[in-house]
Amino acid sequence: MYNNTVSNTEKIKWIQIFAILGLLSASAYAPLVWLNTKNFPTIPLMEGIYTPTEPLDIIISGVFMSALVLLIFYQKRLLALFATGMYIYLCFVDQNRLQPYFYQSILTLLFINIFSKKTSSKTILQAVSLLFFATYFWSGVHKINGIFYIQWLHALEKHFSFIPLILLKAFTYLVPWMELLMGIFLFFKFTRRFAVISIITMHSTIIGVLFYLGYGYNVIPWNIQNILSVWILFWSVERTSFQNYKITFKKGLVVLFTILLPFSNLFGGWDHLLSFSFFTSKLNYYYIQINDKDLEKNLPRHIQGYLRTHNDTKILYANEWAGDVNKVLFYPQDRCIHYLDGYIRSFSETPNKEELTSLVIYNK
Repeated sequence: MYNNTVSNTEKIKWIQIFAILGLLSASAYAPLVWLNTKNFPTIPLMEGIYTPTEPLDIIISGVFMSALVLLIFYQKRLLALFATGMYIYLCFVDQNRLQPYFYQSILTLLFINIFSKKTSSKTILQAVSLLFFATYFWSGVHKINGIFYIQWLHALEKHFSFIPLILLKAFTYLVPWMELLMGIFLFFKFTRRFAVISIITMHSTIIGVLFYLGYGYNVIPWNIQNILSVWILFWSVERTSFQNYKITFKKGLVVLFTILLPFSNLFGGWDHLLSFSFFTSKLNYYYIQINDKDLEKNLPRHIQGYLRTHNDTKILYANEWAGDVNKVLFYPQDRCIHYLDGYIRSFSETPNKEELTSLVIYNK
């Protein structure tokens, strides 16, 4: 049973508001990611999809944001599904919009509003609960890999060298297990509040570290959103029973996005970030090496400004370019960097020439 201190309906209302405010806050920090006419190319999910340019792209993004604002005050199911549909289209136009903080907010809207008005509020809360379980459980599972341990420990030694090395090592190896257990513990009465406190502590620590390091501010709204949502959703819950949880088509979609697709990532299936693979060191980050002098000269001036010299060769960091223009990192899937590489090669008079450019992974 759910504690009536905060009704299920009120919980749903506030969780949706937090999701919307988180998305809007992150968008305010990175407004250009929603536009198509800018000094960074869109990366479409498939060839041939219509990509509106200025001013139509501004209008479409404005309608999307307006729908989200209206949802804060008028929580109508059709309006939420309309906003979800617009997000899906916007991501088909540019995959860089598949940032995890946008994606989680939209999944929250979808899981709340995919069910009919006759659906019990308990069923809706169970759906949203699975989303938060997936966020922490899969993030922990994906961190169980050798590269994570090496890179995480290196980062801790770099920024927190005043802490004894043995403690840094112990913490590094505990992180994946602590995080996946946070997700599991949310579903047990005697561990739930411990899990909530742990999650709030983790997100608060992340926020403090980001301010300490002086970057990564775009994910601060996401951390605050999760703190508030986990508190509202789980703190006053006495039990979360999935007994007699009959799988219907709509419930199946929830299971698909929170369990099955993230599991398929372990075998090269679903995208890393969409599988809640956060800060796991599994993602590939590239720079594009320009091997042809004529191509280098033909690049537009706004692109040449991001060229760096490495071993007497010009290179272009996808994250630096995307981060400066879009204020978000380049979406880390190989298909995206290959598309960007093709875009760079298109400025050559012989774009199909072999060894015109090279793709280099620099974070492993």
